[in-house]
Amino acid sequence: MIKPIIAAMLSLGFAGLGHLLLREYGRALLFVIPALFLWKLSDYWPQMTLANMILFIFCAVDAFSLGKRGIGIF
Repeated sequence: MIKPIIAAMLSLGFAGLGHLLLREYGRALLFVIPALFLWKLSDYWPQMTLANMILFIFCAVDAFSLGKRGIGIF
């Protein structure tokens, strides 16, 4: 029961890390690549920081759902 919570916390730290813990490598890659891209853009365009935070929250909810029920939210 603790694994979904840890996965969600890791995904809040950086998008995709919780999916790596759950061994969902395809989903992790789908979240890590946009997160890195948005992180790089946030240096030049501060609004991208908000977009990255939204991605992290979405990723955390998906990782929790995937760890708890076995299916994500998308």
